[in-house]
Amino acid sequence: MAVYSIIRLSNFSPLHIGTGRDNYDSSMTNLQSDTLTAALAAVRAQQGETDDLEAFLQSFSMSSAFPYSGRHLLLPVPQGRLSVSVRGEHDYQYRKLLKKVRYVDRSLWLRLLAGEHLELDRGQIQGEYILEEKTSQDLLISKSQVSERVGVPRDQGSKSEPFYFEWRFFDGNSGLFVLTDAQDEKLRELLQLFEALGQEGIGTDRSVGGGKFDVAGAEEWIIEEPTNTDAMMLLSMYIPTEDELAAIDMDHSIYSIALRGGFIAGSQNEDFRHLRKKSVYMFDVGSILHVRQVLNGKVVNLRPAWNDSLLHPVYRSGKPLCLPVKIKV
Repeated sequence: MAVYSIIRLSNFSPLHIGTGRDNYDSSMTNLQSDTLTAALAAVRAQQGETDDLEAFLQSFSMSSAFPYSGRHLLLPVPQGRLSVSVRGEHDYQYRKLLKKVRYVDRSLWLRLLAGEHLELDRGQIQGEYILEEKTSQDLLISKSQVSERVGVPRDQGSKSEPFYFEWRFFDGNSGLFVLTDAQDEKLRELLQLFEALGQEGIGTDRSVGGGKFDVAGAEEWIIEEPTNTDAMMLLSMYIPTEDELAAIDMDHSIYSIALRGGFIAGSQNEDFRHLRKKSVYMFDVGSILHVRQVLNGKVVNLRPAWNDSLLHPVYRSGKPLCLPVKIKV
């Protein structure tokens, strides 16, 4: 049995999450765990708690942020072939639909983790989502809007360059949620930091009101974990220690790797916000790692090589939030 807290982020203003490239015409649709924990650490530093940021990041694990709509909490699909079929249809008729699926409703997701095969009605598969029951109305969580802007050059005499920018707008009953293993005082601290982060905003264009949100408190979620498992599914980004990497049977794991980097946008010192962090490879959300031991991961310092004694450490959390699974790998 595992006990987690669900923290819902609601009432979002328009949101743009950078893709790590120097273009703005597309926004990521989710917030990764390392981005969120780094943003919380930055808020904590702004409140004067600067001496123990690494210890703070070591003290809890947090998932990436996933979409919700009303009572529908949608969790990421396990990587690999989904054990799902559609009633009355042949495999070739629905496999294309399943390739588009990115999230599964909570109760069905738990059944997948327990190794069950799901037989669904066609109406339960809606674009990126698999829902608990079929509906006649499509589930609307967010929509995007791309607009043209003009970049104002810093150098006099340079030409203004047009570019495209994507905002993501959430439906009034929808938003994002995270899971965390933090409890008691640590959970209360995270809620306070999330509230402060919601007022400041997250993502691009916070100065014009982008990425602001409300926090609806925490809900306890007790999960009956499957027994006799030999794999773990990641709900967060993960950086293994050397010992953990040696213990993972990579040949029988199903995983993807993401290169994480970007600018030091959360620095209190504006002079450092143009600097790029060092990059690091992480195991991505949804990866199924064939391993029997507990995974703790590590926090790394991505401070760039910059000749300025005032430049602070740039910590990134690779501590995993993961669950044991019975999925065949």
